[in-house]
Amino acid sequence: MKSTNKRFITCPFCSLHCDDIEVEINSNKIKVLSEPIKNCTKKIEYFNISDKSNLKPFYKNKSLNYREAIIKSRTLLDKSQDITIVNHGTDVNGVRSILNFATHHNCTVDHINSKYLFKNLGIVQRKGYMATSLTEARNRCDVFLLFGKSILKKSPRLIDKVIFPEQSLCVKPKEKKLILIGEFDKKTIDILAKNYFVRNIKIKINDIPQLMELIQSKSIGKNDNIKAISNIISESKYLVASWSSSDLDVYENADDVISSISDFILMRNKENRAACMPISGSLADATSSQTMTWLTGYPSRVKFDGSKFIHDRNICDSEFIVENNHTDIVMHISTVGLEKIKLNKKVKNIVIGHPNTTYSSKPDIFIPVGIPGIDHKSILFRTDNVVSLSLDKIRCLNLPSVKNIINDLLMVQD
Repeated sequence: MKSTNKRFITCPFCSLHCDDIEVEINSNKIKVLSEPIKNCTKKIEYFNISDKSNLKPFYKNKSLNYREAIIKSRTLLDKSQDITIVNHGTDVNGVRSILNFATHHNCTVDHINSKYLFKNLGIVQRKGYMATSLTEARNRCDVFLLFGKSILKKSPRLIDKVIFPEQSLCVKPKEKKLILIGEFDKKTIDILAKNYFVRNIKIKINDIPQLMELIQSKSIGKNDNIKAISNIISESKYLVASWSSSDLDVYENADDVISSISDFILMRNKENRAACMPISGSLADATSSQTMTWLTGYPSRVKFDGSKFIHDRNICDSEFIVENNHTDIVMHISTVGLEKIKLNKKVKNIVIGHPNTTYSSKPDIFIPVGIPGIDHKSILFRTDNVVSLSLDKIRCLNLPSVKNIINDLLMVQD
C-alpha cells in the first residue's frame, strides 16, 4: 500500500533555506506542490530516487553491504600517509564528525567552495564591512543593488523572499527598487519589470569598481541611465548591496569588485543606512564555515598536526593538493550538491555521497549517504549566518548520515 502525505519542509539545497515549501511524499518520491519558482522545484525533485541512483556501497565496481564498505574504507585509510577531506556540502553534525575524524588521522579539511568564501573574508579582514541579515533586508530595504550575472539562478527565491516579498514591515513591495549591475538575463529583467521597479546597468564585472567610484563622486557625465540610478541611490533610506563571490570569481579582479562595493556601502552610511549582504554558495557553505570556526578558530583549509588544527590558505588548499598529488587518499563528502565531483585517478578516492551523486571517474569506494532534511534530521546555517534552521526527516530510505558513517569508520573492527 502506498503512503502519501503532504507537509512543509525547510529546503537544504540553497543557502536561503526557505521553510515554506509544501511537498507531497508518495512512496518516498518527493513532489513539490506550493513552491512557485521552477528552478527550485527542479532542484528538489532531482534528489528523487531513480534507476540511476546508487543505494548500495561499492568497491572497485563490486557491490558491498554497508559494513563491508566501512571495513574496506578503514583499511585504505589506515594504509594512507596523508588524507585530505573535501566537503562538498553537509550539515552541522557532518562537519563536527569530519573534524573529529581529522584529529585521529591528521587530515587536511577543506570546503570545495572555500576559494569563494575567502574572497569575502579577505575584505572583512583587511578593511571590514557592514553587513545585514535577510530579515532586515526584507523589511527595511528600499533600494536593492544586485551585482553579477547568475545570482538569481543560484538563489531564485531571493526575489520573492527578500527583495520583493508580499509583506514587509517598513517598505511596501511596490515602493522597493531593484538595480541590477552586470550582464543579467534580459528575459529575467523583463519578467520582473512587469510588476516591479527594475533597472539594469549592463556592464562587465571588471568595470564595477569604476562605476562605484563614479556614483560615489557623482561624476556621472552624460550617461542618462547611470545618472538616473545615481539619483535613486542618493534618495534611498536603506540600501542593500548583494552579490555571490562565485558569480564574480570568473573575473581577474574579483577582490577589487567586492572591495569597491564595500567601500561604497561604508561611504553611504555617512548619510543614510546601507549594508552588504553577500550570498553564500548552495553547498552548505555557511554551515561549514560557521561550524569550522567554532571548533578550530578557522573557517576552512585546516590540518590537524597531532595536537591542534593549523590553518594555511595555500598549504591546505584541497584543490591544489589533489591536482598536484600531494595526498594519497581523498575523502569527498557530498550530501546536497548537484555538481559532478571531479576525481583525480592518481590518488585513492572514497566518496561519501547522496544516491544521485555523479563523478568524473569511478571512485575506489562509494558509500551512499542520507540527505540532511530529507533522509535524516539536521541543522543548517542560512547565508547571513544569523539563523540556524532545524530540518526534519521526510522519507525513509534507511541511509546513514555523514555523522553515522564517520563514527563507524572510527569504531569499526575487522
